[in-house]
Amino acid sequence: MTKCANLIVQLTQWIRARVSFLDMLMGSCVVAALATGLACYIAPGTKIETAGIPDARTYYPVAYPEKVLTAQAPGPIIDVIPAQAAPAPAPVRQLARSGKGFRSWFGEQPIERMFEISDWNTTGSFYGGRWAPENAVVTRDGLELQVKREPKSEKPFSLAEIRSKQSVGYGRYEAVMQIGKGAGLVSGFFTYTGPHAGNPHDEIDIEFLGKDPSKIQFNYWHKGKRGKYATFDLPFDASAAPHLYAFEWLPDRITWYVDGVAYYSTEPDDAFIPQTAGQLYFSHWTGTPKMRGWHGTPDFASSSATIVSCTSFTPANDHTATCGDSFRPILDGPADNQVFATLSP
Repeated sequence: MTKCANLIVQLTQWIRARVSFLDMLMGSCVVAALATGLACYIAPGTKIETAGIPDARTYYPVAYPEKVLTAQAPGPIIDVIPAQAAPAPAPVRQLARSGKGFRSWFGEQPIERMFEISDWNTTGSFYGGRWAPENAVVTRDGLELQVKREPKSEKPFSLAEIRSKQSVGYGRYEAVMQIGKGAGLVSGFFTYTGPHAGNPHDEIDIEFLGKDPSKIQFNYWHKGKRGKYATFDLPFDASAAPHLYAFEWLPDRITWYVDGVAYYSTEPDDAFIPQTAGQLYFSHWTGTPKMRGWHGTPDFASSSATIVSCTSFTPANDHTATCGDSFRPILDGPADNQVFATLSP
């Protein structure tokens, strides 16, 4: 340390001989700093007190026309860039002969405005009776599609069905329905075309079996070949109250919905997605004895009905009124249940 002190004294004397008082004062500060640093270097074990020096970094946000720098201590500065609007999807090329959008409230509007009532015998088919126009009954709750026992008739049952007058193609289909309950009953909401119209068999449907109204089935066909159908459990009894059922049909996919929740969708560009416009159908029926392995042995009260309150079709690229605009379903189950379906085994 003696050599260090002598060096400091000599340096101070040299400075006094050559600089003014102010310069000397500044130089003294520099010398003191150098001396402190030198002392630290020579005696590395000496502790320097650093209490009061903050470790946290300080940020100074600056706004720019194109972006905003947001300060977050103690993390790094994050560039917040305004989100860009997603590009609008390309317009869908609608199928030939597809009609305009519509919404029908049954019970308030005549069936005949948009639909025809089926009236024909089902000889040679898997249906277990005749389609009877008198079984389509308008009530204050909507359109009742009844299945009746006909013990004195050639056919043991009479059925009910309606179909749209116009053809329909890509778009969203909705219906507010309460299905008929009882073994042997089938309720359908679907689009269909086939050989009767000079077309291949193309179909998309939602089906219920009255023997278990806690399940829903989704099916689709193209050129008579069935796609990857699915059965789902519902969190409610579909025969106990009306609910909103829907499917969206686009060139590359079909998605099915229950009460606004997407339940099932086809794989992208599935080869079995229909490509021909058809008619929109609602039906309530029971089948021939060979169908009982699927829908059960008939065990239901005569005049059991599926009630359709509303149906709507919104063509792709269009915006029209839908059943879901004003219908709010009664949801059963726990209030915190956010998942409405599980795939059945």
